[in-house]
Amino acid sequence: MGAAGAVYFVFACLIYWPAAPLDASRLPGCACGDPEQQTWFLAWVSYALTHGHNPFITSYLHAPFGANLAIDTSMPLLGVLGMPVTLLAGPVATFNLLLRLGLAASGASMFGVLRRYVSWWPAAFLGGLMFAFSPYLANQAARHLFLAFAPLVPLFIPLLDDWLISRTRAPLRSGLLIGLVAALQYLISPEIVLTCAMMAVAGLAFLALKYRGTVAERIGTFARGAAAAVPAFLLIAGYGVFMLLAGPDRPRGPVHTLSGLTQYHGDLLSPLYPTTHQLFAPAALASIGNRLPTGRTIEDGFYLGFPLLVLLSYLAIRYRRVPLAGVAAVIGATAFILGLGARLTVDGRTLPIPLPFAILRHVPVLQNLEAARLSLFVQLAAAIVLAVGLDRVRARGWLPAGSLAAAGEPGPREALTPVASATWPPAPGRLHAAVVAAVGLAALLPLVPHIPIQTDRIETPGFFTGPSVRAVPEGAVALALPFDIAPQNDPMMWQIASGMRFRILGGDAFVPGPGGRSTWHPLPAGPPVLRVILEAGRYPGSSPPPLTLGAVRALRALIARTHVSVVLVDRSAQNGGALAVLARYALRAPPLARGSMDVWLNVQGDLRRPPA
Repeated sequence: MGAAGAVYFVFACLIYWPAAPLDASRLPGCACGDPEQQTWFLAWVSYALTHGHNPFITSYLHAPFGANLAIDTSMPLLGVLGMPVTLLAGPVATFNLLLRLGLAASGASMFGVLRRYVSWWPAAFLGGLMFAFSPYLANQAARHLFLAFAPLVPLFIPLLDDWLISRTRAPLRSGLLIGLVAALQYLISPEIVLTCAMMAVAGLAFLALKYRGTVAERIGTFARGAAAAVPAFLLIAGYGVFMLLAGPDRPRGPVHTLSGLTQYHGDLLSPLYPTTHQLFAPAALASIGNRLPTGRTIEDGFYLGFPLLVLLSYLAIRYRRVPLAGVAAVIGATAFILGLGARLTVDGRTLPIPLPFAILRHVPVLQNLEAARLSLFVQLAAAIVLAVGLDRVRARGWLPAGSLAAAGEPGPREALTPVASATWPPAPGRLHAAVVAAVGLAALLPLVPHIPIQTDRIETPGFFTGPSVRAVPEGAVALALPFDIAPQNDPMMWQIASGMRFRILGGDAFVPGPGGRSTWHPLPAGPPVLRVILEAGRYPGSSPPPLTLGAVRALRALIARTHVSVVLVDRSAQNGGALAVLARYALRAPPLARGSMDVWLNVQGDLRRPPA
C-alpha cells in the first residue's frame, strides 16, 4: 500500500505542476473564495489551539459578534493534522500539501481495501488510481480540501464487512472502530459522513433482501456493535455535533439556501459526456457536457466515459452474484439516482418527473446535502466493480464459461470473504494478464483530469508580513476595505499573514442573517448606501462607492457602533482608491501610507475630530 500511495502522490503533485506541494504563495483556482476560506480555517485551528481559544467558535470573523464554525466546513481534524506545517511554513503551504496528500491517501486507502478482496495487485492499483483521480476527487481538488481528502471513506467497507457480514471481529471492537472512523470523518466533513451512512444503509438493505434468512441472527450483532459505535462517535465528535445542531449563533432552518443547492445535480447523460475538466475531451462532446447542469462547475463528478461504462456494465452483469460487486453496483446506482436531484434532467432539460432526492429537501439536516456530491459514491462503486471484475477476468478469462458466477452463489457468511482465501486456478499467462490490465487502463484514460490544475498567486500587501503590522493592537477590531464578502476574502488572508493579530467585520462563514436565517454574505445593518460601499470590491465590475455626505455618515455610523479601532484600505484593490478617499473623508484624518495600504490606527479618536 505504501508503494501505491507513493505513486499516487507523485501523480497528485504532477496535476498541480509547476506549483510545489509546500508552495506558500499560491492557491488553486483564483486564490479567492473557498480556497482562501479553507486556508483561514486551517490557520484558525492552529491559532486557537496554541492560544487557548475554542476551535469551533471564533470572534475573529464577523466581529464583534463572531461565528459558529461548526456549521461551516471548518475541517478541524485537518487543521490538527497540518498544524506542524502551519506553524513552520504557514497555512497556505498546509492547504497545498493536504490537497496532494488527500488524493494520494484516498487512492492508497482504496488500494489497501481492494487488496483484501482481490488477488491481483494491478486490479487493486487501477481501482485505487480511478478513485484517487476520478472526476469527483480531481474536480474537488481544485477548490474543496474537505471533499478531496477522503481516505476514510473506503475504510467503511471492510469495517462493516467484519462487523455484520463475515463477522470476523467482535461486535464491540467493530463498533468502536466504526465509531472512531465516523467521528474522524465528521471532523473533516459532516456532509461526507452523512452520505456514507446513507450509502451503507442502501448496501446493507440490498444484502438483507438477498439473504433474508440471516437477518434475524445478525440483529444482536448489530445492536452490540451499535452500542459501542454511538458512544465512541459522540466522545470524539459529539461536541461538534452539538455545536452544529444547537450551538450559539446557529441560524434557523437550513444552513444553505435550498434554491442555491438545487442547481447542483447530475444529468441523466452526465456519465457519458466529458467537460473541460477532462484532459481528453473532444470539443463536440465537451460542448455537450459543459451545458449539462453542473458541467461548468467542479461539482460535476459523474463522468465515466463510454468505454468505462461498457466495461463496468459487462463486469457488473457478469459478476452480479459476487456480493461485493453486487453491493457496489447497488450503491453506485443509488448514488446516481439521488445525485440527479429532485427532478429528472435529460440533456439539460428538466422534466416533470420527481425523483427520490425531492424527499430529502424536506428532512432537517439532510436538506443541506448537495445532490451532485453523491457522485463520490458513483466513482467509489465504479472503482470497486472495476477492480473486482478485472481480478476475476484475469483469473478466469473474458468468456462467462467457468466464471465465479457459474460456480454458485456464496452464502451470507462468505459474502465479502477476501478472494485471497478462495480457491482459484493457477494464474493465466502474462500476455492475458497484460491484456486485461491494458483494457482497464485504456478505459480509464478518458477520466484523466485536465492538467495542470490552475493556481493563482496570493497578493498580500507587505504591511501584513512586515514589522509595521505590530502597530495594530492585538485583538483590535478592524474595518478592512474592500470589505470581506465571499468570494473577496483578501482580509482573511491579511489576518493569516499577520498571525491573527486583528479581528474583522465581515468574513466568509455562515451566520444568522435577517430574521435568523442562514447567510454567508452578511452585511452590517445600515442605509442602502452602506451596502454599496461594502460591496464595492466584491466582484469584478462592482460599482465604486459614492463619495457623498450620505456615504460618509453611513461609514462613520458603522465604525462607531461596531467599535472599530483600525481601518485598513488596500488602494491597489478594485475601487481601492475611491474607498481610501471615502475613509479619509469619514475619519477626517490622513492615514499612514504603507505600500499599497492606507492605515488608520486611532479610529475612535479620529471620529471625534471636528469637521475641517
